[in-house]
Amino acid sequence: MSKKRNGGMNTVLKEFSFSNCYSYKDDATFSMEATRALKDNFDFVFSCGNGEDAVYLNPVAAIYGSNGGGKTNLLRALNDAVSNIYIGLGLRNTPFALNKSHQNIFSHRLVIIKDNNEYEYKYKASSRKVYEESLFERDIVKKGIKKAVFVRENETITDSMFSKDNLQRGFLDAISNNKGILVMKTFGEIGFPPFKPLYDWCGSVVSDMNILNEMERQENLDSFAEQIHKSSLKKANFSKFMQSFDKSLEKVVIGYDNNAYSNNENSKNEPKAHFFLAHNNDEGKQVAFPIEWESNGTQKLMDLYPSITKALENGTPFVCDELDTCFHPLVFKKIVSLFNDREINKKGAQLIFTAHDTVVMNRENLRRDEIHLIDKTEKGASFAYRLSDIVDNDGKKIRMDARYDRLYLDGMLGSSPDGFREAEI
Repeated sequence: MSKKRNGGMNTVLKEFSFSNCYSYKDDATFSMEATRALKDNFDFVFSCGNGEDAVYLNPVAAIYGSNGGGKTNLLRALNDAVSNIYIGLGLRNTPFALNKSHQNIFSHRLVIIKDNNEYEYKYKASSRKVYEESLFERDIVKKGIKKAVFVRENETITDSMFSKDNLQRGFLDAISNNKGILVMKTFGEIGFPPFKPLYDWCGSVVSDMNILNEMERQENLDSFAEQIHKSSLKKANFSKFMQSFDKSLEKVVIGYDNNAYSNNENSKNEPKAHFFLAHNNDEGKQVAFPIEWESNGTQKLMDLYPSITKALENGTPFVCDELDTCFHPLVFKKIVSLFNDREINKKGAQLIFTAHDTVVMNRENLRRDEIHLIDKTEKGASFAYRLSDIVDNDGKKIRMDARYDRLYLDGMLGSSPDGFREAEI
C-alpha cells in the first residue's frame, strides 16, 4: 500500500445512518470508510489508528443519481442531524411522506473519529420528543470495545460511565427528564470531554445547499469582500486561487461604494466593499470589471472559495449540493482533486457533494468507494449504495479499470432515470 495520511487531522466522519427522513423510509447508511481491499488510489486515503486496527477513511464522497432520486435529501438528513445537535431549537426532520401509516419518528446516527478515539452517537425522536439516545466511545489503537458514555430511554438514563453519586450523572439525569432536549446538545455545549468531539464536529460542518439568486450571491460576495479587504495576504491568496482557474485574470480588486455602508457591526460608517476582477485590455492596461459582469461560474467559484479554503486549512467538512452546477467540467474536477490531494489536504478535510457531471467518475479522480449512488424503489423510497458494493451474478465487483461513467449513463449501475430514454419530448 502507498503512504497514508494520519498526522495533524481534525475530527473526521466515518459514517452517517438515518431512517424516516425525507424520501428515505428504511434505514440508510452513508459511509466514508475506505475499503482496505480496494487498490484504487490509496494515496487519497487517510488512516486513524495503527496497524491492523487502523480505520481508513475517504476524503471525498461523490453522490450521483437521477433528478428526484434523493441525493439532496441525503444531505438534508445530514444537515438536520447536525442542526439538531449543535443548534437545537426543535428537532428538525421531514419524515417519509408516501406511507400515511408511517409514524413521524426518525433516527440519526453519526460515527466520528478524533485522536484515535471513535464516537458513535445515535438518537431516535419525533419533532417533540426524544425516545432513545446513546453515545459510545472506542479506543481504536488499544483495540478497545465500545464503552457506553450514556444510554437513554425516554426520560431515563439506563446506563452511564458516570457513577450514581457523580455530579455529572445528576446533571445527565436532569437533562434527560426533559423529553424534547438532546443530552448531546447540552453536554456538548458545556464542553464535557466525551461529548465535545462530536458536538464540535457538528459545529464545523459548512453546507452549501442552495442555488443562490443573483442578489443573494452578491450579498455573500460583498460580505466576504468586507472580511478580507484589510488583509493584503488574504486578498493575494484569493487572487491566486481565482487565477489558477482563469489565466486571463490579472488580480482581484476590492473597491468601495461611498454611497453604501457596510452591514458589519465592526465596520460602522465604512463604505461598502465590492469585488472587481482586473483583466488586460488590448493595450496591455488593466481594466477592472465589477463581478456582475462575470459569468455565473466565476461568481459561484468566488462564493465557494471561503468554504473550500476553510475546510482545507482547518480539516473540516464541506457539504455541497450540485457542486458541478455552472462550472466547466475541468473546474469541477479541479475542486474535487483539491480534497483528494494529500499535499493540499493535509488535515483530513472531507468533501461531500452531489453532482450530475460524470467527468470525475473514473479511477483517476475517485475511488470506487468514494462514488455513492442513489436510487428509488417502485414505491418511491430512496436508498443509497456505493459503486464498490455492486457485484455481478458471480459475486465479482466492478473492475477498477472499468468506465464507471459509461456504465452509469448506460443504466448498468442503477441510479439512472431509465424512463427518460423512452420519454417523448
